[in-house]
Amino acid sequence: MKSVSFAAVVFCVLAQQIRSSEILVIFPTTAQSHYRVVRPLIHGLLDRGHRVLAITNFPDTAERANLSHIDISGLKPHSKFTTASLGLAKIMSHITGNANAYATVLGHPPVVELLRSGRKFDLVIAEFFTSTPIFAPIAAVVDAPIVGFCPMIQFPWINDLMGMDTAVSYMPTLISDSGDRMSFVQRVGNAVKSAILNVGLNWLNSRAIRYVVKRHYGLRTESAIEAMANLTMIMTNNYRSVFLPYPSLPGIVEVGGIHVVDEKPVSQQDLNDFINNADHGVILFSLGSVVSESSMGTDKLYNILDAFSRLKQRVIMKFDDEKHKKEIPTNVKVVKWFPQRDLLAHPKVLLFITHAGIMSVIETIHCGKPIVAIPIFGDQIVNTHLLVEKQVAVAIKYAHLESDQLFDAINEALTEKYLINMKKLQQLYNDRPHSPLETAVYWTEYVIRNKNESNELLKSERIHLNLYQTYLIDIFTAFLLPPIIAIYIILWTMKRLRKH
Repeated sequence: MKSVSFAAVVFCVLAQQIRSSEILVIFPTTAQSHYRVVRPLIHGLLDRGHRVLAITNFPDTAERANLSHIDISGLKPHSKFTTASLGLAKIMSHITGNANAYATVLGHPPVVELLRSGRKFDLVIAEFFTSTPIFAPIAAVVDAPIVGFCPMIQFPWINDLMGMDTAVSYMPTLISDSGDRMSFVQRVGNAVKSAILNVGLNWLNSRAIRYVVKRHYGLRTESAIEAMANLTMIMTNNYRSVFLPYPSLPGIVEVGGIHVVDEKPVSQQDLNDFINNADHGVILFSLGSVVSESSMGTDKLYNILDAFSRLKQRVIMKFDDEKHKKEIPTNVKVVKWFPQRDLLAHPKVLLFITHAGIMSVIETIHCGKPIVAIPIFGDQIVNTHLLVEKQVAVAIKYAHLESDQLFDAINEALTEKYLINMKKLQQLYNDRPHSPLETAVYWTEYVIRNKNESNELLKSERIHLNLYQTYLIDIFTAFLLPPIIAIYIILWTMKRLRKH
């Protein structure tokens, strides 16, 4: 306890040394779930007296004297993903198309006015995602260091920017279909997918990024990586004892769970009545906010509803399609939205059937409830594999979703083994020296305090080395070339002597 108290005192002393700063937050995402990750940090900084200007699709409704917004809602339409399988080609097309789509934000009059005003900031916080190469150069315009905030547990650019090696033998890529314990076949697949993703992000994306950066900032960049080279630090929605325990660098700060707020009593009376009258408990079902449930095939929906109808538990189902109301079983309540965090904390909620989006996964771990995972796309697949490896979730492939399979998966996940394992994972999640928000605030202010030195303070020297220097190819060449030349000369000489 003494060491914890001392750490808290040190944190408070350092915190008092930081003056009120001007902070620019750029989170152009149209996915509200992504913005939920950075909002607690914004409010934490506001509470400490900093002034924040946020460029966002989701301005706060409550006014605060030290918070202002540039509202960019509507500039880039929010397109939901369908439940149809997304191939690599579609993923690459979506990623490379984002450069031009997000460039509309830079042409938005209030943003143009900001960039031309000469206004300076002490820090820029930007969403670390496919849009980052477009917005990272803003930091140079406003003369500030820049911190990236990744809403996922990982993203392909992170290691390259911070100067850390990526080992595909145990580091699953964003679109991997395995966890971090891979068979030979899985390692082959992970290596191939990693290479394809890097090609898509760095090469195919770079041409569009070069054009946008030159047009709006007058800067020349050769690649997506170069456009983000000014990033000082990257926060990730990870926590090593829960997800991926990688070797790391100071510039990669884990704040997984920062979006989880204190639970509140469920306010909707109809939900309360439905839960309180559930003698055998309640199961939640949701595919998140970026998957279009209306794209779900009728056969899949009937399979889900049939499985639910055979359960003794009640089910609260978040579903945005009203075409099938007549087929809803009596033990199922369908709503367009529910307070997921508060429902997961309810003692009568036993299980979460989810798409395994990282925000939902973290909230479920926080509340210690087992999972049935039905991943659809993106990081949901690798998240699912990590949960299955820890034996806190049962996975179902959406393409193979059958009534009996879902029914059996639910009953398996409700067994004692999964609950015990999830409670252990919950304990690991909570066992950390500081809360995610305290960690994020400390490192944010650390970058502000050390503004002039911070750009390379938290990275490794590898960022300055090219490929052959990093892997000592030049040294091996220097050592091996002389013997090779000597052997060649000896063999050539002996050949000439034999002729004579």
